Amino acid sequence: MFLASLRASSSRLPSPRLFSTSSRVMEKARLGPSTETPTPEALLIKIGRNADKKLTPFAESWEKLNEVWLRTQKLQDLGLGIKERRYILWAFSKYSQGNNPSTFIRPPKPPKKVRGWGPKIQNGVRVRE
Repeated sequence: MFLASLRASSSRLPSPRLFSTSSRVMEKARLGPSTETPTPEALLIKIGRNADKKLTPFAESWEKLNEVWLRTQKLQDLGLGIKERRYILWAFSKYSQGNNPSTFIRPPKPPKKVRGWGPKIQNGVRVRE
C-alpha cells in the first residue's frame, strides 16, 4: 500500500530526469576560426591571463590547439596550475559552443586588500580590542 503511493506520487513529477551518456553528447566540439579570432594566437590573446605565453608551442595551428583541448593531460605536462588549467578549459568550452570571447572573458579576481579577523577589523581599522 505504501509503495503504491510512492510510485503514484513520483509519476506526477513536473518533468522526467534525463541522463544521457551517449558519446555524441559528451563529444567536444573542435576549436576553429571565427570572425573575432581568425588565428589560434588571437584566441589565446583574447582569453588573457598569459594563455598566449603559456601555450606558445600549441598556438601555431588549430590542430595543435585542438590537441590541448581534446587531451587535457598536455596542460598538466606544461606545468600549469589547477586554476590556470580550469580557466583555459572553461574558455575553450565556451568558445567551442560558438560564443565570442568578448562575451564570456572575465578578469581575474583582485587580491584581497584587508586581511583580518572578521568584525574585529573593518576597512583596515581595528574596531574591537
